[in-house]
Amino acid sequence: MKNMNRRSFLTVGAVGAAALSLPGIITHGSEKTVRLGFIGVGGRGFLLSKYIKDVPNAKITAVCDPDSDRLARAQKAYPDAKGYSDMRLLFEDKNVDAVVIATCNHWHCLAAIWAMQAGKDVYVEKPFCMSFWEGQQVLNAVQKYDRLCQLGTQMRTDPVFHPEVKKFLHEDKALGEIHSVRINRFCARKPIGLRTEPLEIPKTVDYNLWLGPAKDRPLYRNQLQYDWHWMWYTGHGETGNWGAHLIDDCRNDILCDKVRMPKRVLSGGGRLGYNDAGESPNSMFVYFDTGTIPIVFCISNLPDRKNRRSAGTHPGPDHGYIAYCEGGRYEKYWGGANAYDREGKLIREFKGTSEEAGGVFHLRNFVNAVIAHDRSMLSAPITVGFDSASWYNSANVAYRLGHPFSVDEAFAVKGTDGRLVEVLADLERHLGAQGIPIDSNTFRMSNFLELDSEKQCFTGEYAEKANALMNISYRKPFAVPEIS
Repeated sequence: MKNMNRRSFLTVGAVGAAALSLPGIITHGSEKTVRLGFIGVGGRGFLLSKYIKDVPNAKITAVCDPDSDRLARAQKAYPDAKGYSDMRLLFEDKNVDAVVIATCNHWHCLAAIWAMQAGKDVYVEKPFCMSFWEGQQVLNAVQKYDRLCQLGTQMRTDPVFHPEVKKFLHEDKALGEIHSVRINRFCARKPIGLRTEPLEIPKTVDYNLWLGPAKDRPLYRNQLQYDWHWMWYTGHGETGNWGAHLIDDCRNDILCDKVRMPKRVLSGGGRLGYNDAGESPNSMFVYFDTGTIPIVFCISNLPDRKNRRSAGTHPGPDHGYIAYCEGGRYEKYWGGANAYDREGKLIREFKGTSEEAGGVFHLRNFVNAVIAHDRSMLSAPITVGFDSASWYNSANVAYRLGHPFSVDEAFAVKGTDGRLVEVLADLERHLGAQGIPIDSNTFRMSNFLELDSEKQCFTGEYAEKANALMNISYRKPFAVPEIS
């Protein structure tokens, strides 16, 4: 496995997943138990830990969190597990074979590298990395330390759904050629507040350990936890939050993982109607030029005045995507998909796993692969996660380099099969109902940024500024190391 090249790594990973993620199937030494350490036991980490009861051959032997309240809750739930506030001490624990990392985003890569240096296999939650460079260091660590590293994109682990969909769309071409794709994330979110004085960090939190690699900046939001998602130095906004799942799922079934990075990306949007401390947009459009099938991504988080649970109307699922084909359309949502003919008649239903069931199967797949020490068994190997990360990271960089919005400039973008115009119309209708126009005062829009998938960087006219935004300055002693 050490000499396996990257492309063959991707190919065999998809094949091995189908058999090994089946419910109830344990192979390659079923007598062995994988002892797991959970790092980050807040919302997502605590939820993942609950799935372990349905994962044969796995046991939680350690839990870790810099928040003593969260740590105490986890130790109460798992009284046999040893508790740590500092993950470095957990990595030294000989009673831990592998770790599940569910920390804030800015910790993902460093925690994964430290774990592999300590001889642990790694399951790390999405989104994967904050930059191309730090993501590559994790890939290097996988090879150097001969470890397994699975990304928490659990939609990948479905042994029946994905083969059926790929056969339907690509082998049988039941809907003909795929012309374009629209990805939706329509979810109303509340503002995170805007304080006049910096937030006082809860006394239960070891803030030095919470920050880790991130800069120590005063916080003007109302709460420490979760809302770090909407700050650029600790999170990825909605593009890397739900977008990490949706983009990866689209890359898997629509592009069959053949497009590692988009060739070009254009992004626009704004953080509107909140007046809060958040930095990432709550209304956003992204155009990915893949060189083959154009993909447009739309995000809407601003609640509607009349229905606070709604973030606007649109075609297709709130959280999923639509593939527009010559013979109809394919609509993917979490838990299944539907195919329609040109007249809109339902012609095929596909059943998939729910979010919860997907999490169980995904952890089970990881544990099976750890027992066999076989990276090819992973359904979401970190190489796949690295490629998908380039999409949401490049979209965010494009947004941050945006200039005042011009509707004429947006409508002039070619190759979107009309989807970009459709997305802008949906956003304009929703925002207009809240009294917010889409214009140069509210929206920003980037130029096209070009990417080089081999060099793993931006190229072209705007490369210097774009690559500079991906150059992270780490806080010592928590710098991500360069792994040769």
